[in-house]
Amino acid sequence: MGSARAEGSGPGWQGACVLATALLWLCPLLLRAEPEGTAADVCGKPAVTGKIFGGQNAPDRRWPWQASLLYHGKHICGAALIDAYWVISAAHCFQKSHEPSDYQVLLGYHQLQHPTEHSRQMTVYRVIVHNDFNKRYYMGSDIALLQLHLSVNFTSHILPACLPGPTMKLPLHSSCWITGWGMITEDGPA
Repeated sequence: MGSARAEGSGPGWQGACVLATALLWLCPLLLRAEPEGTAADVCGKPAVTGKIFGGQNAPDRRWPWQASLLYHGKHICGAALIDAYWVISAAHCFQKSHEPSDYQVLLGYHQLQHPTEHSRQMTVYRVIVHNDFNKRYYMGSDIALLQLHLSVNFTSHILPACLPGPTMKLPLHSSCWITGWGMITEDGPA
């Protein structure tokens, strides 16, 4: 990825720099959608609660961190929003390419084929696949992080999942939830 540097010249250069700096600082404040707060303030707090068993469709806004990972515009894997700039997915989803421009992330989708005014398609800035993926045992360390180009504005339809702290220990027999889109075709990826 290349980078460019603007050389300052002309009478309006300093004013333009000040304006650009102010806009970069103010844009996140002006564009922030409700609910306000950091990822730690809003994580894991969906607007709708309830239990779904047996692979049934979940209600809208039940899993606002659920994401779809697209490869060249086609859904290939599920993912989860974990911060304003970060999404987590499985490393096996990146066996074809680690090139960020090959991927997009869909957020705020209740149904993959039916975007709403709450849905967002985000571009990927960087893909980080765990260094030990598939090295010690088959599908071991199957985790990858995606850094987004732009910050996500949290809404009732798009919220991050909470991550446990490094010392958290789950009690035995704890219930856990697994979300995802499932197999969307019989011979395609999950």
